Amino acid sequence: MEGRRSGAVCVTVVDTLAATWHGLVMATYGVALVLLVDPSGAVLLQHRDEDAVVSPGQWSLPGGHVEPGESPEEAARRELLEETGLTAGELHPLWSGPRPHEADFPHTVTVHVFRGTTTARQQDVVLGEGQAMVFIPRDEVFDRDLAVSTALILSMI
Repeated sequence: MEGRRSGAVCVTVVDTLAATWHGLVMATYGVALVLLVDPSGAVLLQHRDEDAVVSPGQWSLPGGHVEPGESPEEAARRELLEETGLTAGELHPLWSGPRPHEADFPHTVTVHVFRGTTTARQQDVVLGEGQAMVFIPRDEVFDRDLAVSTALILSMI
């Protein structure tokens, strides 16, 4: 066809939420998780919904996406409040890096994990997301069907 061009289009996005790889748009984003421990040493875990996009039906740490303009710690605090009704005192960075177990091409996820303690009890938890949000004794956490990332994180402590 005369006067027409065909071919691939290379889109370059200049943004903190996207990068390019060989002309393809590759989304990159951050996730903030909270490893919250009560005075007895129990860990707060979320039983994820069966239709969740990530780790459906498994147990994981509370957390979620880092929004634009938000620091990972701010995201961790916001997600904890939204999902549990709890606020955290001091949060200490425990680990930060790429999600090691998933080859999500063309997505790259950076996980930021914060550890904190709380005086909250189970009855203080307000379920905001998932099937359940439970403080689980540390010696029982590996009896649950854990999301891979949560199992890796819990094995570090």
